[in-house]
Amino acid sequence: MVPVRQDKSPQELRLSAKVAKDGKVVQRILGIALILDGRERSEAASLVGLGPQTLARAVERYNADGIAGLSDRTSPGRPPKLTPEQSVDLKRMVLAGPEDRENGCPEFKVRHIVALVKDKWGIRLSPETARTQLHAMNLVHLVCRPKHHQADPVAQAAFKDKFSEALAKIKSDHPEAKHVEVWAQDETRVGQKGKIGRRWAEKGSNPTTLVYGGFKSVWLFGAFCAERDVGAALVAESVSTAAMNTHLAIISQTVLPNNHAVVLVDGAGFHAQSKDLVVPPNMTLLTLPAHSPELNPAEGVWEFLKNGELMHRLYRTADEIIDRCCSAWNSLANEIGRIRSLCSYPWLMGKPEPP
Repeated sequence: MVPVRQDKSPQELRLSAKVAKDGKVVQRILGIALILDGRERSEAASLVGLGPQTLARAVERYNADGIAGLSDRTSPGRPPKLTPEQSVDLKRMVLAGPEDRENGCPEFKVRHIVALVKDKWGIRLSPETARTQLHAMNLVHLVCRPKHHQADPVAQAAFKDKFSEALAKIKSDHPEAKHVEVWAQDETRVGQKGKIGRRWAEKGSNPTTLVYGGFKSVWLFGAFCAERDVGAALVAESVSTAAMNTHLAIISQTVLPNNHAVVLVDGAGFHAQSKDLVVPPNMTLLTLPAHSPELNPAEGVWEFLKNGELMHRLYRTADEIIDRCCSAWNSLANEIGRIRSLCSYPWLMGKPEPP
């Protein structure tokens, strides 16, 4: 029988039990205190509600580490199959994607990653283990945003880097303005071929939603000021310079008095390139680089609406589409902080971009 260390008296152990927060630790401390009182170990275990073997193990841990050794120890679990170096290498390969996208798989699926680990290191992983490993590396399976094949990353980076300079120049050109507001303008088509999105359903089921196979559609023009958390919208049956002029007039009325607006627009023919475009005096248009929708915060608003209020809608007439667009817009505009949340790009707000 292993003797109990004698550095603490039974009274001191009972005082420690009073302040212990873990009920199991309290049982073990009181059991050891009873042993030091001279009780038989089987009797002490019975009095505190422990098995004799459990109390014996508690005595061994108490002798080795004192009261601190009586807390439950977290099991280390099964050792990982991949070393830290292999995990770093695997993350690099997953982020790089397949080597032969043209002739092989275009993107990695879990089964491809399982095969990759087996071919490179001879380690067999189950699909569940592979998913756990990917999540541990902070990797998730995300939907890609489309990127135009003619997009110029250099021009996009230069536009963001020089945006504050362009803003300062516009402000100096309009000394009468108390403040310069930054707006982002865009338009999106909403029609009978609506957005199909996600819904909660039982695992393994195949949920469906009704769609209308027609071709009626309208255009939702929108402009957003993240700083003020406001927007200005117009619903038109088609895109045209006339519709753009009307929208610019609506934006101009939304700009605060004595302020000047810088409105980001893309290079569509009915935007800044049109000779018939009428730009209000309290506004300056700033054209984004070609094929750069990712620089326009409005794209995120359209995605939000089409995955929310405009999703899974059945439209029979153009008037129904217009009514739904107006309802969705009013819901967006009335949600405090939503426009600011969707449109606050760091470079647009004059803040450094995250690494």
